[in-house]
Amino acid sequence: MAVENSNTSAVPYEWEYYYDYLDPVIVDESKLKHNKYSIVIIFWIVLAAFVGSLFITLNLMSRAVNSKTTKM
Repeated sequence: MAVENSNTSAVPYEWEYYYDYLDPVIVDESKLKHNKYSIVIIFWIVLAAFVGSLFITLNLMSRAVNSKTTKM
């Protein structure tokens, strides 16, 4: 769908709405093998595991530095 400027005194320009060309994909939920939100659930579980492992790693690194400085 091309739209043109109707004002004659302005510089002529034209643009298109590219999202008009994209049709949504139709999915029948009854034919899905898994729950449709399972990818979101897996994402949040992996994110929580990453944050937890990062916390444990940084906590252990901090304790290692503190134990070295207190022994001197």
